Amino acid sequence: MNEKFTYSLRIGICPDFYAEEKFYDLLKFCKSAQIDDVQFFLNMEEVNQGHLSLEKTKEWLQMIEKFKPKLNEEGISVSLNPWTTVLHADRGRTLAEDQNFTTMADYNGRKADAVACPLDQQFQDYIKAVYRLYADLHFAVIWIEDDFRLHNHPPLEWGGCFCELHKREFDKRIGKEVDMESFLEGILCQGSPHPYRKVWLDTARDTMCGFAALLGEAVHEISPHTRMGLMSSGPEVHCVEGRDWNGIFSGLSGETAPLNRPHLPAYAEASPRQYALDFQKTTKLSAAMTKGQAQLWPELDNFPHTTFSKSHRFTRLEIESALAVGADGITMNLFDMIGNGINKEQKYDELLSRAKPYLTGITGLHLKGSEEKGICVMYSSNSSYTIHTDGTRCLSAIQPWETFWAEYLSAFGMANYYCDDCSKTGEIMAVSGQYFRNLKPCEITKMFSDNVLLLEGEAVETLVDKGLGCLLGITSCEWYPANTGKHSYEQVITEQRFQNLPYARISAQTMGETGDYLNITYTKEPHQTVSVLKAPDGSVVGEGVVYVTNRAVILPYGHMRDRHNFLLNPVRQEMLRHLILSMKDVRQPVIIENCPYVTVSHFSREGQQVLLLFNYATDDFENVKLDLPFPVQDAFEISREEGKPVPLQFEKREGGILLPFMLEHMTSRCIVLKS
Repeated sequence: MNEKFTYSLRIGICPDFYAEEKFYDLLKFCKSAQIDDVQFFLNMEEVNQGHLSLEKTKEWLQMIEKFKPKLNEEGISVSLNPWTTVLHADRGRTLAEDQNFTTMADYNGRKADAVACPLDQQFQDYIKAVYRLYADLHFAVIWIEDDFRLHNHPPLEWGGCFCELHKREFDKRIGKEVDMESFLEGILCQGSPHPYRKVWLDTARDTMCGFAALLGEAVHEISPHTRMGLMSSGPEVHCVEGRDWNGIFSGLSGETAPLNRPHLPAYAEASPRQYALDFQKTTKLSAAMTKGQAQLWPELDNFPHTTFSKSHRFTRLEIESALAVGADGITMNLFDMIGNGINKEQKYDELLSRAKPYLTGITGLHLKGSEEKGICVMYSSNSSYTIHTDGTRCLSAIQPWETFWAEYLSAFGMANYYCDDCSKTGEIMAVSGQYFRNLKPCEITKMFSDNVLLLEGEAVETLVDKGLGCLLGITSCEWYPANTGKHSYEQVITEQRFQNLPYARISAQTMGETGDYLNITYTKEPHQTVSVLKAPDGSVVGEGVVYVTNRAVILPYGHMRDRHNFLLNPVRQEMLRHLILSMKDVRQPVIIENCPYVTVSHFSREGQQVLLLFNYATDDFENVKLDLPFPVQDAFEISREEGKPVPLQFEKREGGILLPFMLEHMTSRCIVLKS
């Protein structure tokens, strides 16, 4: 385990374009920016020439081989980032005359001109020979690009390979020949999954596990100590190809320690608030799916690689955000890949050298995902096998949507973490989408008897569809689409004031960003109706937020996917906090009061609680109030300047503490509390 935070710089220097000058600029930059590892690109992006011949590959490697000792002398390890595995996209590239590879094809029968299918034997022989050349240089890490996937290879339609080799494999597993249209209809048929869905997912899963093993063996037969790093994309899209994370890591890594590069979800600068939501949806779920078996160095990209696309402040915020998944390093794509090398005028070395002490100070705490506490956001990496579709002819229809609560709770300042263990007890569990389809009725029943659940509309609909609405006293439910005029706002009906407003009202119609409303009919089971949905004339349409005593809190909206901004409301924030704090016999989360888009990650170890606070807002917050489920006797924080522990003043208050400091916008603070 690292004692310091690792900077791994990705850089493109071309053999025939001022390579020596570019290298010495790189060497100077590495020293001033405190770079620990350099990943040399090979055959990258704009200068990519498709699948390089072995002779062309050797030209790149000869250049890197000349530079490698000089970096090693400075204590900088050298790694390789071949930009091409199967190839990201055609972009006008074609196969060479002697490359008779089977290329990928989509379900409409269109074939790629250059993107290779990993099942093709000639391509396997070629790529094995290429990776043996890489292994000859004994790199610290060889990174597998995120073109290591079956989806997202333009100009093909999104989702999987349906080439003749895969078609043969599908037919073999089915036991008969099936035409492509019938096979696709089976994968995407409305309602319960057809057996063809499993055939398709299993084939994709086995294809990529076999491909990983081929690459890993090719390298480790020659260089057994070289690590193989996996660059991953969005976890929900990996579900659509049935990704077996353990199988892929086993194949790639052999006897070496697995290394994964989760995606940080901002190639160019975005609203920090949107980044906060996307980070929970993508990076945190990717980290959870590796189950602690891989070291994490997330991906900082900066496309198109200037400070016009991303500011220094946003760049540092992204790097710091990696700490929330227990990362002890980061891969950085700061400069273009055309061969310009280091652009000194961008002054990234100043940014990186200033940030390094703070990052290293937190790395020294050795935070682990297994130590994270809070509300359990439930997920399954196998949900694409079980999800019910509406019959849409698109493979994205089987993407799971189980991240809603991670995004929602985080924006509200409520500690949470992803969990795939439904047998936990005494927890607050949050379920969205069709997660329940992965479980047996007895497992679902036990979840409700042993925990309190937070549910959005699609989770409730799934429960009712499985015949288990009785667990919450629900007899039926019906979707009311947004903006039909049936419902337009939600109103609190209890005397409890939220945001000090009497019978507060909240929008339920604006631009569909609250999603559709699920009108639920309840029996006489003990429950508390906190709000109701109303029509424009003020008439009651149905129940809103409901607390089924010691069983569940129901937020009756769904179908919003990434469009739930209007559900983020200070009234709902305060309402949910009130309901959570009233729950009995469950583990309470750390909660930050009234600081929109300030997230908290809580890591618990004996006698010590570590909190990472991230302010993704563009406001500063002073005197931050925390609800804590544990006592505090002493506190310190990791200095943002020197990375060392410094005493932290705090004020005790009922149920928690007040931190009398300024939490600046787009920054983080690391606080350690001692009981």
